[in-house]
Amino acid sequence: MEQKLKFVTCSGANEFTDIVKMVALSEKFPVIEWGIQVSGKKCGSDSPRLAWIQRLHHCLQTDNQMIQLALHINADWVDDFDTERVSPELHMLLRMRDVKGEPFFQRIQLNFKIGRDKTPNNQLLLQRIKQYGQNRRFILSYNEENRAFIHLLYRNGLRNFDVLYDSSHGEGVSTQEWKEPAFYDENVLQGYAGGLSPENVAKAVIKIKEAVPSDRAFYIDAEGRLKGDDKHLSLTKCEQYLENALQAIAL
Repeated sequence: MEQKLKFVTCSGANEFTDIVKMVALSEKFPVIEWGIQVSGKKCGSDSPRLAWIQRLHHCLQTDNQMIQLALHINADWVDDFDTERVSPELHMLLRMRDVKGEPFFQRIQLNFKIGRDKTPNNQLLLQRIKQYGQNRRFILSYNEENRAFIHLLYRNGLRNFDVLYDSSHGEGVSTQEWKEPAFYDENVLQGYAGGLSPENVAKAVIKIKEAVPSDRAFYIDAEGRLKGDDKHLSLTKCEQYLENALQAIAL
């Protein structure tokens, strides 16, 4: 395996994102992955977010298209993920399929607040991942607070997962250090986040390349600094972010 960017994730796509322009950007940059944030508050029944996701699904089905999508599960929905209380709306999203019958959301990010909130039940979480994990990957944020828990999941047999290094817990705080992978299992994809923007992503990718073994793929994820003046995802900034990241990986 050569060193390459597996995904360039643009998080924060939502009901304010133009679906036609979003799909067009995916066609221009196949490496792009759209991260969609969901929770009971943001994506419950009759919410604009849920209606937008259903419209996106319908548009792609109608046009026989596929794009790379990740569902980022937060708040009450992630707290309940290791219980029997998975909401009907989340269950529906996890059961959606694309035009080829594969999961509509190819990756699922579980944003547990380990270290700041409760720690999930290890065995129940493994059961839930097995239930929803066929032909898809799960993403777990990796930091000092949850490091031991993730390694326990690995020792207990979890393999279809990726790790995202973000010591700022999703707050978009830039880091001066890009750590080498915590897992040397090539089946575990390593991702990097933390204050990435169109302006700094090229420099960051070059530094990440130095930390990651030359035969390993990795991915990057940004959200906060991809927002426009309206506080929503800017597709113009996403395009600049993609162009600069891809130029850097080619060096």
